[in-house]
Amino acid sequence: MKKTIIFFFFFVISGYIYSQTYLISAQGTVNACMGDFFDSGGASGNYGNNENFVMTFNSSDVTNTHIKMTFNNFDVEPGDTLIVYDGSNASQPVLGKYNNNNMPPSFVDASIGNVSGDLTFRFKSNAANVSTGWFCSVICIIPCQEVNALLHPTLTIPHPNDSNYVDICIGNTITFAARGSGAAFPENGLSYTQDSTNCTYLWDFGDGQTATGQIVNHTYTQVRGYDVSLTVTDNHNCTNANALGARVRVSQSPFAEIHPLPDMCSSSDTSFITLGYNAQSVVVIAPIVSTQLASQRYDSVTFIPDGGSCTPSCYNTYVTFNSFIPGQTITSGSDILSVCMNIEHSFAGDLGFRIICPNGTSVVLDANDHSGSAFLGNAYEPDGSLCDPATNIAGTPWVYGWSQVYSQQGTLNNLDAGTSPIPACDTIAHTGYFTPDNPFSGLIGCPLNGTWNLEICDNWGQDNGYIFWWSLSLDPSLLPTGWSYQVPIDTVIWDGSFFDIINDSTIMVIPDSGGTFEYNVEVIDIFGCSYDTTLQLQVVQTPEVDLGSDTTLCNNNLNYVLDAGPASEYTWSTGGNIQTQPVTSTGIYFVTAENHNISNTLTCLDQDSVFIRVLAQPASADLGPDTCSTVPFPLDAENGGSVFQYNWSTGDTSQVITVSTSGTYSVTVAEEYGYNCEIIDSRVVTIIPEPEPTIGPDSTICSFNYFRMKVKDPDPANPLDNYPYSYLWTTDPVSNLNGQTARDVEFGCLTPGVTYNVQVAVTGCNTVTATRNIISQNCTLELYNIITPNGDGQNDKFKVKGLENFPGSNMKIYNRWGKKVFESNNYGEDDNTLWDGGKDADGVYYYVLTVNYGDSEGCVEEQNYNGTVTIIR
Repeated sequence: MKKTIIFFFFFVISGYIYSQTYLISAQGTVNACMGDFFDSGGASGNYGNNENFVMTFNSSDVTNTHIKMTFNNFDVEPGDTLIVYDGSNASQPVLGKYNNNNMPPSFVDASIGNVSGDLTFRFKSNAANVSTGWFCSVICIIPCQEVNALLHPTLTIPHPNDSNYVDICIGNTITFAARGSGAAFPENGLSYTQDSTNCTYLWDFGDGQTATGQIVNHTYTQVRGYDVSLTVTDNHNCTNANALGARVRVSQSPFAEIHPLPDMCSSSDTSFITLGYNAQSVVVIAPIVSTQLASQRYDSVTFIPDGGSCTPSCYNTYVTFNSFIPGQTITSGSDILSVCMNIEHSFAGDLGFRIICPNGTSVVLDANDHSGSAFLGNAYEPDGSLCDPATNIAGTPWVYGWSQVYSQQGTLNNLDAGTSPIPACDTIAHTGYFTPDNPFSGLIGCPLNGTWNLEICDNWGQDNGYIFWWSLSLDPSLLPTGWSYQVPIDTVIWDGSFFDIINDSTIMVIPDSGGTFEYNVEVIDIFGCSYDTTLQLQVVQTPEVDLGSDTTLCNNNLNYVLDAGPASEYTWSTGGNIQTQPVTSTGIYFVTAENHNISNTLTCLDQDSVFIRVLAQPASADLGPDTCSTVPFPLDAENGGSVFQYNWSTGDTSQVITVSTSGTYSVTVAEEYGYNCEIIDSRVVTIIPEPEPTIGPDSTICSFNYFRMKVKDPDPANPLDNYPYSYLWTTDPVSNLNGQTARDVEFGCLTPGVTYNVQVAVTGCNTVTATRNIISQNCTLELYNIITPNGDGQNDKFKVKGLENFPGSNMKIYNRWGKKVFESNNYGEDDNTLWDGGKDADGVYYYVLTVNYGDSEGCVEEQNYNGTVTIIR
């Protein structure tokens, strides 16, 4: 896609960058990979008489080392000659001598054996007539070694046969493997290395699916034949010219119809099961047949980057035919109905198109004229790097085509200077095609089988685009009738019980008892595919009716039924006509059972009777769901009336009992025990008194202390521990107490100055709460520095005000020489723990007070206070 303004600027101001022109009359050696090569008359004049000029073109690209020259126009008088040499001078092999009697091909390029990669051109004219000469485009390419697409005979699974057919069963996966060495690259090493590691493999499976890789897997879902093609591209972007020629044949189950086997009694005659192609067989099979036609479409999106900035400048798109008659060729230009493409590209004049047949013969459809700004399709312009498809969004492609048979709108070289986008062609009504620059008759003699190539060359700067597909449409009369195949049955295997084999297609069944018997027949075709089907034979045995012994049952027992056993028809004394008969009342039950086949032509019967005594059955005995109660709780077994008996787990026999202790209570209700007419139910009753929780009065504590709280028992004679209460503590604001579930909890490590509302929810059958306010205060110490132990009761001892809030504190006192004269681990607990100076002399002493904040679970474990204290007596 072209940046139009930018292109115009460079064309006018710096045009030499993109339009370097070389006239053969300048002679010498040209180092370039892009430009226009003319005769001595240039783009608008004729060459002269008696000329003898030599010019050599050498690649300036270290990667694309070989010169390729594309002929856009050619007009040289028969008495004059342009000679092309495969090398750097006129002593090298001649590639061709061209004039109007021997026209050049659409391009010439340096051969792979040409180490220099150069092309040398020599032009000689006589003294007679002159003409317009030639116009060529110069590009540099990577030389190609031969590439062959070949199936690997052992890694392809199933292995292909000698005719390159791969035969599979429907649903099975084929592993396709391409040769990656040897015959795949017969010229390997001539100029560069080719092997499977530096090549790409594109498979077309013939069913619209593709895959990449040297070894790929594919599953076919329809029974038919498929032509498989493979495009191998080496690291020089060279591809195979041969067709893979592989075909896949798919088999499927041959079973067309399965006739049901007629039922038979266990004492009847034998039955025969047959398999065959005729409709009278029990198992009817049909031959597997398929026909396949050729495909003619390239259907892979290909990026066409800027020819002036990116290499290579020509891009190849291939379709492969392999279903024509071997040796069949193009005999007339009208054999080719059209060459169509689905493409978007800016500046159509920058492109050149050429159709190349399998033997290399080609026809230029549109010569690259380096002019014409009309777009092909709705090309997308604001792109990134011209060489990177990842930064170039594809526009909307339109369909264009060349034809000499259908209605045409003119040559592309004329249309590219007109309306943009160039009008698309209509492939349905067959109108609006391009007229090819050269007639299709130039392809006469081309083989139909093989790889056809639509080459697209962009050897001008500042544009790019995409081709989405292209197709080659030939005269339908050229197509062969297609290829077909049939898959015969190879082996038949029978399996089952009670049969004798008569032959491969018939068995005789002789069952010795009634029941359903399965007979499996497996067929294996010549592809090795196995298919089987199973037939069922119903052997109708005389029913064996056994209603059992006379018995006693319960009424309303819907789970108890009389069963006459398997049969086709039933006649009960109750009027019932199914296999089972529910028993609802006392009486004699009689049944006749019959077995017969579907057509009701085969019947076997048996009879039986039984006496049933029916007891009254309780309607229910629902004691209700498990419950929790604070008072004695009544349990009702229901079913009132003197006909029923009650047997409680407590030993009670009345319909209703009252329980006052927790436990599981069950009851059995029946008219008469011992006949499975009882109804049993149970219920868990939990008796828990209403809790009356108390957690103490409102209190004030030091913020760092912990203290214990416990829900107090309302009745010491019946402590709460005797009942399954649960507890949930909460505080506002939240503290470490929040969420605790023990009855006995610890509370502390609080924020000074905050009042905590403590609540405990005690849950038995119901939930009751108790609350308490705890005020957190900041407890501090006040130490004095003088004592007067003179016995007057005033300041006789070294006291620490507030130390009662810090039990377990340690006091050490040292004299001025560092000798410890006093220590107490419970300082301030009472007066006996206080220091009164003892026998120590007056003077200054040093103390170290280690304060224990609360107990071991307090917020702060301990803290040291240091200072002096003076004794004055």
